[in-house]
Amino acid sequence: MIRNYFIIAWRNLLKHKAVSVINLLGLTVAFTICVLLVMGVYHELSYDQFHENRKDIYHPYFVMQRPEGRKPTPYMVEPMLRALKERFPAVKQGSRYYNRECELVYNGKHLIRKIAYVDGDFFRMFSFPLVQGGVLSERENIVLDEETAKTMFGEEMPVGKQVKMQSGGSWHLYTVSGVTGNVPANSSFDYNVATLFENNENYPDQVNNWHDHNHHLFIQLAPGTDRQQFEAGLQPFINTQFEYIVKNLQREGAAPSSRGQYMEMLLQPFSNLHTDTSIYGWKNAVSHTYLNMLLIVAGFVLLVACINFINLSIGKSFTRTREVGLRKTLGAKPGQVVMQFWAEAVLICLLALLITIPLCYFLLPHYRALFGSSVTTGILFKPLTITYILGGFLLVTIIAGGYPALKMSRLDAVNTLKGRLKLKTSGSMRGSLIISQFAIAILLISCTWITWQQLHYLRNHPVGYNSAQVISIPVGTEVNGKDALELLRQKMAGNPSVLSVTGLSKDMGLGMDGQSFGLMIALNHKNRSMHVRWLTVGYDFVKTMGLQLLEGRDFSGTDSTGLVINEEMAKWLGEESAIGVKIRYDSIQPPSAIIGVVKNFNYESLHHPIQPLALVMHMNIPISHLFVKVRPDNLPEMMDKLSAAWASIAPHSAFKGSFVDENVNRQYAREEQLTRIFIYAATAAVILSCLGLFALAVLVITQRTKEIGIRKAMGASAGNILQLITHDFVKLILIAMVVAIPLAWYFMNKWLSGFAFSIGIKWWWLAGAGLLALLVALCTIGYQSLKAAFTHPVRSLKSE
Repeated sequence: MIRNYFIIAWRNLLKHKAVSVINLLGLTVAFTICVLLVMGVYHELSYDQFHENRKDIYHPYFVMQRPEGRKPTPYMVEPMLRALKERFPAVKQGSRYYNRECELVYNGKHLIRKIAYVDGDFFRMFSFPLVQGGVLSERENIVLDEETAKTMFGEEMPVGKQVKMQSGGSWHLYTVSGVTGNVPANSSFDYNVATLFENNENYPDQVNNWHDHNHHLFIQLAPGTDRQQFEAGLQPFINTQFEYIVKNLQREGAAPSSRGQYMEMLLQPFSNLHTDTSIYGWKNAVSHTYLNMLLIVAGFVLLVACINFINLSIGKSFTRTREVGLRKTLGAKPGQVVMQFWAEAVLICLLALLITIPLCYFLLPHYRALFGSSVTTGILFKPLTITYILGGFLLVTIIAGGYPALKMSRLDAVNTLKGRLKLKTSGSMRGSLIISQFAIAILLISCTWITWQQLHYLRNHPVGYNSAQVISIPVGTEVNGKDALELLRQKMAGNPSVLSVTGLSKDMGLGMDGQSFGLMIALNHKNRSMHVRWLTVGYDFVKTMGLQLLEGRDFSGTDSTGLVINEEMAKWLGEESAIGVKIRYDSIQPPSAIIGVVKNFNYESLHHPIQPLALVMHMNIPISHLFVKVRPDNLPEMMDKLSAAWASIAPHSAFKGSFVDENVNRQYAREEQLTRIFIYAATAAVILSCLGLFALAVLVITQRTKEIGIRKAMGASAGNILQLITHDFVKLILIAMVVAIPLAWYFMNKWLSGFAFSIGIKWWWLAGAGLLALLVALCTIGYQSLKAAFTHPVRSLKSE
């Protein structure tokens, strides 16, 4: 019996080819978009889930209640791990984490890799299994990943071999103690080499420093430890250790937190590290809002396809009312009618799914390239993914196929045989479906336009410095940053195309090396405290980057002390003139006098507000990037000359020069990805909606052909006929606008709240999205409506 249902279903699909193709196309597009987006979300949510101890591992961070609001910072001070282990027995293990580039040399072979400075507990806390050897048992040990070990040693046994390594300007001899598997793509940690934290060249100066925040900290609590109780237990220690900050915050008039505290150390669950962007500081983090938007987009596209399927199935079914009546007259039960129509839904959904799986496999490389994702084809065949796909398939067949089947099974046999049933455009259920379909389309169009406007704003908003014709060069580890700066200045001195050369301890934007870092230091001035971002620069930095000096002067080549600060820090100082004010940033160095104040500039992305900033030339933070201001003529040739010069400065390091304006734009890759997704989703939703609307208009006009003929015979004009056909559709789309516009306003305002700098939503953008959907819909049904309006009434009256 079931076999017969599917045989008849196949014949009906072939009989109604146009509707079948529209349904198949719609479901295939929707399934493909959904599967790709769900795979992307699955990949992001899988980050760090392979660590066995993940539920007990936490990432501590500070929160200060400043007068301007709550301010979290994820960077820790050096002595914190030792203090936590000594004072809190619940801390089972802990490790600091700081990474950068390093250079390895073995038998004349040079490799540039990423190194992680960690503590001995790191490999006991995290699940990076050893392939050979052991962990970091001695200070001179390093651990390599398989790829690095294979590249460096070939078929030799790496364990026990000695290699020279440089990270920060000095060379040391290390012994390979172990080899781990390569770090998975879905890991928040990104390194090829690991060594003990004490090997960091700044460690001796920082070991007892409670002011400089320069690394991440991870702790593993004993099983069963309550996180909130542990945080509460930390508070007396924080209040005592940072008493001066707490008192300063109270004097400044800051409002305490809901727990009555001015400064707290809280614990971020390690499992949330990749998806929690409320705590700024972790590279490649992706917000839950972003992932939820992807799932909502996937659901919307699938819902549009389902509505299309329901509308077209009901519309097509009304052309088969006599078939239903005849089946019932011959004794068919309602359940058998349901099974027949549901079999057609199952068959077409199954065909769409069978096309979707290989299509996703084929499109996945393009998806990765387009959206910068590292999702792999293996996710497609994971049990959980297959479960979701099959679950979605069953849900679509039940919803999209079940309603039309039930609708047809309840038709009266006598009326169906007499042909007294007509398809209505504005019936309550059908009207609701059309409204939902176009509300989704209008919502996606609105979101597309707003994300595009925000992306355009981010790329064109004045950042306070001149990023055009400035080339950024990562220094790497082969040569000291200050030495590299002087060598490059000498080599470019006679080049008329080079205007100036300088250096900085972070990149402006996100360069080709993917690095961007700055040091946070807690300062006190007149009984007030502030965490200030400190950056090491070379002289001519203000000139090279085109910063606007408000007071004082830029650094010169003879300066050995002095600070240049931004407006925000000058406001915090509260002095009539900041020039000459002396600032002490540690207990070792003498105070430094402020020599200049520059206008605020966005040294971070526009996601973040401008914070107090100090530029110095004499700190022990190394210069990591060089900046070359060049003339706009023949930029490719200039890049080649810099590459040649760099080959003589650091012969074993690859030249990774990039333009600063491109680096700035690279910070907004997530927003660009989201805009692309909205463009594709909105296009798919509009096309699917219009295909369904076109087919629905054909069915409605077909059933009203005789009515149209009579109206024309009675003197109705073509305009009257056009209005008759389009009136109900226009009314439904206008209702969809009323539904979609407030939703778009709410959701996009919520998304924009994640930016310190953002556009304001204009009401005419949302109205324009609705009018665009209305225009496309009118064009879709206009052809069939005009065709019906100009058909001779005699032909219309003969149609039945």
